[in-house]
Amino acid sequence: MSRSKIVAIATLITTTSVLLAGCSTTATNSASPTASNTPSATSTPAVQYEIAPLTGMRFIKGTNPYLSGPAIMGKVDNAPAARPQNSLNKSDVVFEELVEGGMTRFLAIWQSNLPDKYGPVRSVRPMDPDLAAPFGGIISFSGGNREFVAAMQRTDVFVTNETNQLGKNTFERVTNRFAPHNVMVHARTLAKQHRNIAAPKTQFNFADALSQATAFIAGKPVTSFAVNFPSGRPSWSWNETARRWLRSQYGVKETDATDGKQLHATNVVVLKTRIDRSFKNFRYGYIPRTVVVGGGSGYVFSGGKVLAITFQKKNQNDPIHLFDSAGKPVLLSPGNTWVELMPKDVGSINIKYAKVVATASASPTATK
Repeated sequence: MSRSKIVAIATLITTTSVLLAGCSTTATNSASPTASNTPSATSTPAVQYEIAPLTGMRFIKGTNPYLSGPAIMGKVDNAPAARPQNSLNKSDVVFEELVEGGMTRFLAIWQSNLPDKYGPVRSVRPMDPDLAAPFGGIISFSGGNREFVAAMQRTDVFVTNETNQLGKNTFERVTNRFAPHNVMVHARTLAKQHRNIAAPKTQFNFADALSQATAFIAGKPVTSFAVNFPSGRPSWSWNETARRWLRSQYGVKETDATDGKQLHATNVVVLKTRIDRSFKNFRYGYIPRTVVVGGGSGYVFSGGKVLAITFQKKNQNDPIHLFDSAGKPVLLSPGNTWVELMPKDVGSINIKYAKVVATASASPTATK
């Protein structure tokens, strides 16, 4: 074989070996990439949540359009002719307060679940500025004593009524109810017209779940309880299946006109309050004012259990703070809350505790 052919064959063999070696190195790197250099094809970003300030409920970020909006408050009538009311089951917080004649009226607050309409709304009362001020937002009512209206206007809450809302499609006199129990308010329309009003700050402290709520951990099991006002007897029964309290009045189930369901709450807070009767109206006589600024004692009902508590409120703009017997903040269960403002002098509470079923010991002690 000639020298030139030998050289050509050797060159060809060398080139082929180099190419094969290069191909072998590339396949190995691609089949076994290092974790630090190659991101996982199945990795997904962590889900982000936002917390409803008045209920402690978690929502996937961006899925609840109301959380960035204002609290919408309404002074809701509770006279027999006003029942069933609209949209109380959608509220985040409801205060039940004593009014003249021993009856009660509600201050209801919506934020995380705005209804189309709520009501019927009635006139403002002297304790409402102290209750509403910490929430900010917007309040709606129909009429009221001049002094009480002026006191509400001195807060940072935006006041709406039939007069200043004429032509804005927010207030409506419905035809299926009789006056004065027929004034309804359109919450979503009201919120859209006041997007500049900020969302409320957190009012109560909430656990991440019912199992971590203070009353559920440290409280005593109960089946029901009733709060006695001079002309009202709201009672609450624990429903284990629904995991919430169901409301009745004098033993009759109270329902919501919007969804037809019985009124319910995840938490019920009962505060023993002092009543100021210094204001006298020439027409209605003494108009009671529930005093919440300062503090006192009460109960928290969550998860079928009750816990004795104390509460504090430093001033009008300060939220109501709840504490256990050790002075630690009470954590409510995530969900809506009703607050019963029970007058200490003319009110009372009856609690039915659950019977504790004794269990037989696995190793009983022998008797002699």
